[in-house]
Amino acid sequence: MINDYLKLSTKIIVYIFTIFLFMGSFFTSAVLATDDPALRARIEAKSRELSVLSTEINRTQNRLDNIHSQRRTLSREIRSTEYTIRNLELNIRRSEINIERLTLELEDLEGKLVETEKMIEDKKPIISSLIRAMHQTERGSFLEKFLAGKSLANSITELSDLETLRQSIEEEITSLENLSHLLNESMQAIDSRKTSIAREQINLSNRRIIAQEEKTRRETVLRTTRNQEAVYQRQLAELERRQRSVSDEIEDLEESLRKDFNVALAPGRGFLIRPFTGRHPMTQPFGSTRFARIAYRTRFHNGIDYGMPVGTPILAAASGRVFAVGNNGRYQYGRYIVIKHTDNFFTLYGHLSRESVRVGQLVSQGEIIGHSGNTGFSTGPHLHLGVYQTMEIRRFGRAGATPIGVTMNPADFL
Repeated sequence: MINDYLKLSTKIIVYIFTIFLFMGSFFTSAVLATDDPALRARIEAKSRELSVLSTEINRTQNRLDNIHSQRRTLSREIRSTEYTIRNLELNIRRSEINIERLTLELEDLEGKLVETEKMIEDKKPIISSLIRAMHQTERGSFLEKFLAGKSLANSITELSDLETLRQSIEEEITSLENLSHLLNESMQAIDSRKTSIAREQINLSNRRIIAQEEKTRRETVLRTTRNQEAVYQRQLAELERRQRSVSDEIEDLEESLRKDFNVALAPGRGFLIRPFTGRHPMTQPFGSTRFARIAYRTRFHNGIDYGMPVGTPILAAASGRVFAVGNNGRYQYGRYIVIKHTDNFFTLYGHLSRESVRVGQLVSQGEIIGHSGNTGFSTGPHLHLGVYQTMEIRRFGRAGATPIGVTMNPADFL
């Protein structure tokens, strides 16, 4: 029995030391008390604002989708840009409110963290007194204590006290374990909120820039077409002619490269995550699609297209190093990013409105690398995801520096 108490005593000392080391480098500020009603009310108010904004954003996006399904005209182009700007402005406001809500939640969590610290601190004198009582009880063997007792009743009473002490120690250990779990959960939640705030600030900053660029683009279209449908159609026809010339050359090169490709060199399924959060529909798969058979001379689409609003955060599908950041203007992929992964494996993200990385930068899977757009030769806002085994950057006429390589089906690696 005495050995059991010694083990309990040692366990307490080690446990306390571990917890205090864990706490020491973290607790630096005192904020709100747990479950502050005023704070909770403010968080709920921000959540309601976000809900209203989400409904309005969905309504605007539905209008945009209807516009993009129509024939390409100058009127369609202008209305599309105006609704895109409206959607970006709504998303800017949503980012601002979400940052405010996340900041309030962070304050609430830090308040809970400080309260947990206080509860652990309050247990210090309790645990200290239990340890002192334990040491006093442990002096001498049980037989000596029994023989030294004035009566059998006194010896039984002492045994009862020992059992009570043992139960108290076990209760304190359980309480400390629970507080430690609460502490760990609070710290993880705080880290999560801080990460979310940092991401939302990136979204906010980039969406403001994208909205301004969309306004500039609208003015450019109106100025260069002199607001005349006939001028716009002539410009569009010339753009399509030049794009066909560029795409035909690229498609021929990539088709010849695919024929000599060794599939065994590619990584397996699950290597990539989808480069976005939320639900965004696949608008065109990889391969000989219906659209590709009509639009491309090789009748082959070299990636996967996902429909999504301009300004949607784009994530690295796998960890790697940024291989290329470029802009094909109104041709091919428009603004794009290429990331090189292991074993000469590459991912391409095309038709972006904004890039958040630079060549040579290391990125982690799931990290924001840019925002979706409608740049390049595109009939509507979407992300083009390409997967390559080997890649190089070549110049193609007006399209400029463009990635080419052995294209594979991204769906095989998601």
